[in-house]
Amino acid sequence: MVPLLCCVRRRIGIRGEFLLALALLDFVNAYRLTWPSPETSMTPTGQFLAALAPLPVWGAVWAAVGGLCLVQAFAAHDRWAFAAASALKVGWALLHAAAWLWGVPQAWWSVVIWLGFARVVHTIAKVPEATTPSLPNER
Repeated sequence: MVPLLCCVRRRIGIRGEFLLALALLDFVNAYRLTWPSPETSMTPTGQFLAALAPLPVWGAVWAAVGGLCLVQAFAAHDRWAFAAASALKVGWALLHAAAWLWGVPQAWWSVVIWLGFARVVHTIAKVPEATTPSLPNER
């Protein structure tokens, strides 16, 4: 690994790496919702979400959580990012559950995916950051 990447990885740790991955996921979903393709806008799920709030509003929510994850990936305390990321995934699953109950046939699948992913976020949030002793030549 490049020395700079080693330093960054040591600084942010495994939890920070995971928050960076969450930030990427959240920013991509924010982009998809803020500037939806015509196909996305016409799906039953897209129409259901747009009936509750314009899709760019949903995109802004995802972008805000992604931004929090990005910032707190480099912070000493990251609990707010993990809480927001987990809550967003649970909320998104609940929205899809409502869509499924409203008659969107495949929305149940999104419920399973997002709840499963929220569980992973919650599990990683409880894992303490690993500490490794520094080698004599790294001081």
